[in-house]
Amino acid sequence: MEHNLILTISDNYNFFHLSRFFLSLFKTPFRGRAVLFAGPNTGEQSIKALHAIGVEVVRYTADFPYVPNPHPANFKRLPDPIHIYNFRHFLYYDYLLKHEGEFDKVLLTDVRDVVFQRDPFDFDMQDALYVAMESRSRITGDCQYNTEWIKKGYGDEVMLEMAPHVISCAGTTLGPTTRIKAYLETLLNEIIGLRDAYGCADQAVHNRLLQQGKLEPVIKLYNEDTPVLTIGAEPTFELDAAGFVLDGKGTRPTIVHQYDRHPSLLAAMDKLVFNSPLQKYYLKLKYKLTQ
Repeated sequence: MEHNLILTISDNYNFFHLSRFFLSLFKTPFRGRAVLFAGPNTGEQSIKALHAIGVEVVRYTADFPYVPNPHPANFKRLPDPIHIYNFRHFLYYDYLLKHEGEFDKVLLTDVRDVVFQRDPFDFDMQDALYVAMESRSRITGDCQYNTEWIKKGYGDEVMLEMAPHVISCAGTTLGPTTRIKAYLETLLNEIIGLRDAYGCADQAVHNRLLQQGKLEPVIKLYNEDTPVLTIGAEPTFELDAAGFVLDGKGTRPTIVHQYDRHPSLLAAMDKLVFNSPLQKYYLKLKYKLTQ
C-alpha cells in the first residue's frame, strides 16, 4: 500500500472555510496523511474539529523558523519580510526532511478554493513533477496579479521575458516525494534571492523556474485532459449527471481548483461536499462567529 501525503497551510480561516477541502477529500478513497500548517490566527475550536475528522495539524508562528527545532538540513534563513505564499515551502520542506522515507507521493496545495472529486493520487504518476496549467489563453502578460508579482520579485526585464508564456498555477503541485523535495529546495533557493519576498508570490518564482527548465522533468497538466482542473479562468464548464465537474475530455478530475470563481460551480460543489443544505448551514453557523 502506498503512503501518500497532502501538505497545505492556513491562517485567518476557521473550520467552515476549510470544510469543503477536507470533507471532500475524506469522501474519496484517499487513505494517506493530510497535514495542515495552522497559523496563529487559527482558533482552538477549529483545531479540535480538524483533529476530529482526521487532519494532522501543525502549529506555526509568525516568526522564522516558524516551528520549534527545524530540521538541521533545512534553510538557515529566509528573507524578512516574507509572505505566507513563500515561507510555506520552508514548512513543507521541513516536514519532508523530518519524515524522510515515509511517503511515496506528495501533493502541495492551496486549501480554501480546492475540492476533491477522487483520490488526488488516483492516476498513473510518472517520475516527474506535475504542475497545473491555467487556461491556454491565459498568458502571464495579460494577468495583472502575475505581472505585479514578477515585477516586484525580478524587475521589468524578466517580466517582458515571461509575458508570452501560459501561466502555471503554483496552488497545486504534486509528484513522487523525491521530485517534490527537489522542487521545494530549488524554489526556496530562488525565493532567498528575490528583490521582494513579500510582494512577489511563489507563483512568479514557480513560473520563472519552469520557463528556465530548472524543474525538469515536468509534466504540465492542462485542463483538456487532466487530474487537476484549474478552472478559475475557464469561461465555461460541464457537469455530469451526478453533479461532478468534467475536464475537456469528459473525465472527472481528481482535484478542482478555483471553483469558487464561478458561483454556479460553487453551488454544485457544495451539493457534492455537504450531505445536505442543513449540514452546510450548521457548519457555517457554528464557525462563523468564532475560530
